[in-house]
Formats: sequence, structure tokens, C-alpha cells
Amino acid sequence: MYSHPPPTPPLPNEAKTSSPTLRISLKFLKWQALYETEKPFQIFINIPPDATDQRTTNLLYENVDLIAKDVRYIDFQTSLDKNGFIYCKHQTHIENFNNREYVDKHYLPEVEALLRSKVDDVDRIFFFDWRLRKNVPEVEGEVVDLNDRTTWLRPAMHVHIDQSPAAALKRVQLQLKEDAYFLLRGRVRIINVWRPLVNSVEDWPLAVCDGSTVNQNDLVEADHIRRHYMGSTMYLQHHESQQFYFMSKQSKDDVLIFKNFDSRKDVAANCKSDEL
Repeated sequence: MYSHPPPTPPLPNEAKTSSPTLRISLKFLKWQALYETEKPFQIFINIPPDATDQRTTNLLYENVDLIAKDVRYIDFQTSLDKNGFIYCKHQTHIENFNNREYVDKHYLPEVEALLRSKVDDVDRIFFFDWRLRKNVPEVEGEVVDLNDRTTWLRPAMHVHIDQSPAAALKRVQLQLKEDAYFLLRGRVRIINVWRPLVNSVEDWPLAVCDGSTVNQNDLVEADHIRRHYMGSTMYLQHHESQQFYFMSKQSKDDVLIFKNFDSRKDVAANCKSDEL
């Protein structure tokens, strides 16, 4: 799971880079009795003005203050199968991320080579999405084209897993339908590769939750409804057992690899909150 939590309260740079922990505030899903009869949802298209129900979501969140550990200052070796995430060093010479064709042709092959070097038992890799994020103020009434991958999006503000198990299987069936039967007989994983596009992240670093500390009962599936696709995401309810981690001053060469889904039942996936 991942999140983009801001420090609470703001700390000077010296404190951010010399302490093994950081106090942060994250947005977790808050359970409502409504969810017993109505599935959580979020709609990303305009609702017809004559529709009886004008809600775009029934999700309710709560802020929780907690401690995140800085992987730069603790001796903590993680694995994708046990914890759901790893950090590694990887250089890229790609600078132009505003051209989709250029990214597809030059950057994604770099990422594929990285994944094959860090992830066990990989037969086939398929990239179904990539996104750019930037900590910029929201503009009221601004229209965001989610079909344009070069559009800069705000950090995600809530602890979540991008793909629910049902959504992961649906993507295989939709985007790899000719091979879906064969692929789904084996192990299927959805893995994110995340890196800063600046020399060093000074605010809003990406936080991840150790998947081995998450109880499945704390995860709630929510439908995400877009114009051309309906998927689903898992949101996390807070529990004191959950342990969050981040990397201070994460640079372009500091790559975070984290897992959203794994068809193997004896391994961890991950939750995130896009940036601290």
C-alpha cells in the first residue's frame, strides 16, 4: 500500500535527513455502515445533471498520525514476496517524459530489464499504464484527461492498493485476452516501478506499508468508474500493526519497486500513499 503523507508538523530539512523515523499523517478509509448494503465507489466522469444521485463517491476518510521509518537509517532488508516492496539503485538517461511514444520506446525497455534483474520467475512483462505525478496546487474546475499518460497528476492522498484482485484478473482478460487463459494458469503479478524525476525529493516522498503487517480484513474494495473502463482499488483501514516506510531525499537513481497484486496466496502485496 502506498501514500503521499505530508509531515506533521513540517520539519526542517536537517531533521528529515538525519532521523530514522518521521511523524506523518495519512488518510485511511473510515468504515461506514453504508458499506454493508452499498459497495464503496468513486466516479471519474461527469454525472448527468438529471440523475437522481449526484454523488461522485461514497468514500469517507480519516486522518491518522503515525510514525514512518526511513530506510536510509535502519537495517531492514525487504523482499517483494515477504514485504511487497524493495528499493534498488538504477540509472536512467531518459529526460523527456512528456512524449508518450518516446517513453514507450526508450524508457519502458529500461524498466523491463530492471524488473527481470530484480524479480524472480519472470516469463512475460506487459506495461498497461504509466503516470507522471507532481506536487502542484489543484485548480478548481480543471479538467484532467486520464487517458493522456503525459498529464501530470497530483499525488494520491489516500492509502490504497491500485488494483484489487478482481481488477487484476480483469486487466489480463481485457488487455491480453488472446493469451489470458494460458497466463492465468500461471503466476500473475502487478508490480509498480516508481522513481523521482528530479534530483532529490524534499517533500512528499512516497510511503509504503509493509505487506506482512497488513490484515486482509482491513482492506476494502472500491469500484473506480471511468468513461471507458471500470476497475477497482483496495483501500486500507488503519490498524496499529501496520508499519510504514519511506526513503528520505530519494533521487532519480533510487528506485522503489512495489507489488499491487500477486496470484500466489502465500506472499505479500503492498499498499501505498503516494507521497509524504
